[in-house]
Amino acid sequence: MHLSDWHSATTWKERSAFAGRCALLLAIAALPVHGPLVPIPLALGIVLLLPQVLAFGSVKDKGILLLPVVFYLLHVLGMAWTTDTDFGLFDLEVKLSLLLVPLVAAGRAQPSGRDLPRPAMAALSLGLLVAMGLSVHSAWTCFAANGWLECFTQSYLSAYIHPSYMAWFACWSLFYWGWELIDGNLPGGRSRAWAGGWLVVLLAYAVLLTSKSGLLGLALVTAVLLIRAMRKLPRGAWPGVGAILVVVMAVPLYLIGPVLTDRIGETTSALGRLVRGDADLLTVETSSNERLVAWSCSVQRIAASPWGAGTGDIKHALMACYQEKGATAAIQHKLNSHSQVLQSGVALGWPGLLLVCALMLVPLAIGLLRNDAFLAIFALLFIINGAIESVLEVQAGVVFFILFFTLLVRRSGGQHRKDPMQP
Repeated sequence: MHLSDWHSATTWKERSAFAGRCALLLAIAALPVHGPLVPIPLALGIVLLLPQVLAFGSVKDKGILLLPVVFYLLHVLGMAWTTDTDFGLFDLEVKLSLLLVPLVAAGRAQPSGRDLPRPAMAALSLGLLVAMGLSVHSAWTCFAANGWLECFTQSYLSAYIHPSYMAWFACWSLFYWGWELIDGNLPGGRSRAWAGGWLVVLLAYAVLLTSKSGLLGLALVTAVLLIRAMRKLPRGAWPGVGAILVVVMAVPLYLIGPVLTDRIGETTSALGRLVRGDADLLTVETSSNERLVAWSCSVQRIAASPWGAGTGDIKHALMACYQEKGATAAIQHKLNSHSQVLQSGVALGWPGLLLVCALMLVPLAIGLLRNDAFLAIFALLFIINGAIESVLEVQAGVVFFILFFTLLVRRSGGQHRKDPMQP
């Protein structure tokens, strides 16, 4: 996708599709920066891509691509047994981007749209860079005022987006550019140098965020990239790569060691309380305690209501359970399920739970069967984050997932590879 594609377009539909793809790139760039910046370019992209929607009929992998649409329609059906209509409508509004699949997939059917994943990753990286700059400024202001090292971790270092989502975006960007760099798919020495520097920044940033799901995703991405590097790079380069990795990870780990130790201790303490049946699990305010309580109540509600509480009544079902248990911390924070799998199960019962599992596992299976590393790792990162966060209940998660899910499935369907796990 290049600016010259605008001039080479011969019809108004082709130019509309090009402008629509540009608008979606702006939405992707805005995602890490500030949520309220996303809707305008997203809506503009939808309007401009509408003339292409009929092309979806000729798109490959329609069955896979329509899974998010079915997931959305199930939420619409869940309104039939919902009493809190206002919250149900709000939930449908948040998830509305799931219906973008036919437009994004059809928009990529144009010749000028077939290389859209690379510009999309460039847009995401630009957004991440801007967000990092804003967050570092915010963190430095906090440190200057209070002198806390914690100012360079967690939500302090993610000023406008939840740190788990920022870590998700960073891990995905790290994998994409790392894989492309290792495979020699970046032209020119300057491009490779910039990519190498960007990988260092992403790695350090993901560590500093100290998000649990982010650290799990980082471990996965780092392991896969190291294996790829050992296969692709000459043996003489291994020590240098290993040394850079150790230094880049060791410095932030040293700086935030006490914070990371506290977070690990908090998690192990919460697990200990759960095993012992300690009442403090219900009242002590820590993220691990609250997450375990939310998971426990979610499992109970799924068992009690196999068809779910309804699209709009999920929060009432969970709050009733928290009140029964006397979980004061969960009540105070009005916690959701803190797991997309459980969240969908509480709202829509077993159909919702199984459908969201399909959203996670089908792309993973397709990626593995087609030897597509990008689709497989994107699916694994979605599984990691969706297992411990309700990622499809907020705009950042929905828009990020649906745009890259669609682009990667479309890309995978149009490629045939001989080298295992090579994009």
